[in-house]
Amino acid sequence: MNNNFSENLKKIRKDNNLSQEQLAEELGVSRQAISKWESAVAYPEMDKIIALCDKFNLNIDDLLHKDIREVKGEEESKKNLNKYIDDFLKFITDTINLFSNMNFKSKIKCLFEQTIIICVLLTLALIIYGVGNHIVSSLLGFLPMEVYRIIGSMLECIYLVFIIIVAIIIWVHIFKTRYLDYYDKLKRDVMDNKDNIYNQKEEKSEEIIQDTNHENKILFKKNENKIIIRDPKHSEYRFINGLSKLVVGVIKFFALCFSLLLCAILIGLFCLFAMSFLITKTGIFFIGVLGAIISSGIVDIVLILIIFNFVFNRKNDKKKMIWSFIVSLIVFGISCGIIFVGSLKFDIIEDNKDMLITKTEEFDMNKDLFFNPYQSDVIDYVESDISNVKIEYKINKYCELESTDYYKNGVHVWGYCPNPTKLIREFISSINDNKIITIDDEIKEITVYASKENIEIMKSNIKKFEEKQKQYENSLNEYEKEISHYQEQLDKDSNKFEEYENKIYELEEKIRILESQYDNE
Repeated sequence: MNNNFSENLKKIRKDNNLSQEQLAEELGVSRQAISKWESAVAYPEMDKIIALCDKFNLNIDDLLHKDIREVKGEEESKKNLNKYIDDFLKFITDTINLFSNMNFKSKIKCLFEQTIIICVLLTLALIIYGVGNHIVSSLLGFLPMEVYRIIGSMLECIYLVFIIIVAIIIWVHIFKTRYLDYYDKLKRDVMDNKDNIYNQKEEKSEEIIQDTNHENKILFKKNENKIIIRDPKHSEYRFINGLSKLVVGVIKFFALCFSLLLCAILIGLFCLFAMSFLITKTGIFFIGVLGAIISSGIVDIVLILIIFNFVFNRKNDKKKMIWSFIVSLIVFGISCGIIFVGSLKFDIIEDNKDMLITKTEEFDMNKDLFFNPYQSDVIDYVESDISNVKIEYKINKYCELESTDYYKNGVHVWGYCPNPTKLIREFISSINDNKIITIDDEIKEITVYASKENIEIMKSNIKKFEEKQKQYENSLNEYEKEISHYQEQLDKDSNKFEEYENKIYELEEKIRILESQYDNE
């Protein structure tokens, strides 16, 4: 036997706050015997060593040959590690049990709350991460670039892992406090009220048991052990409740805005309903249009009612709404089929020459004159013995020619209809005659009458204009390509950020100058 026993005996006695006299009394020996054992003058008999081991839960070999504090430390570490593992497994088990004992609504509510908490934690983590990176960059800015990148990357990884671990710990703690601990409390309440519950299950399929304070509520379903957390004081945090109300409020606001759009559509459908009687002569086509408008209006009304009931927390008559929606869709489908059948009787006339008339306009000749039609690229030039320039064109009989010197060195021409109601009447009249005609304000068959010399000048001017336009577009494309090139380089090489940014600015300035010059010419 070595001196480890004497030292271990002292440590055991002091750790347990025992005097030599008290230890001697428990072992049935004298105080002097304990003193001799501790000073290694004498050693106990085997039965006393066994008694010491039994009393203090020790191993004989550890007591006689090892440092008892090191042994205790190792055992404590093992116990702590096992405890952490057990706690982690218990957390997983309790979480699974909690979700399995929740109804669907409670699960959705729990998941929504946890999503909000995780989003808040992630936002805070990103803010802290950004601030930390800025501080680290400021502190390590004096280092060479290569050293800075290595040390900065290491610190960034450590910092990021630390933030993630802290965020996970906070989330787990909140979840445990919010749900698992409260769920354990509810289970204890269930056990306390078990006898009462079984007696009431035969009378009712569902029973709500309240505690003496009428705060904690637990729902039991027939032949099940489902538990639904219903206590508003525990099932929601105030800030979560407020956030939920805010989210619901925003959703209701957008739903109300959408309902206003549906109301506008409904007004439009009423207008179409009234206008549809203008085409009663189309027969089956009219019936199909009328059915499609009515069914669309019913669907629109159902959607408006659903949104308004949601916004103002009113109950929906689900059966009536569902049947109205289904019947309306069926009627709409049938109506579309009738419209298709009715449209087969229509004749499509793409170019109705009866609608076109020939008109003329005169312009004063100048050295920069040319014509640039907005709706047609084809112009026929005809030599004539006139000093000015005359344009002859065909256009809808309800439309007129509009022109402007928008390009400053040329005339821009297009057609417009000052009285569109005449076009609408013409269109409705053609529909009632089972015809679909093209009614537009486009200029047709443009012919320019001028002297030979003036025609050459106008052709030369239009050619110069087209070349200038082409040159302008080419220059614009080149500058845009260079901008894209430097933008790509900027993304690849952050060290040349300022240089490339200046080049992009210079090119954009050139584009502005080019556009300004083009507009002034």
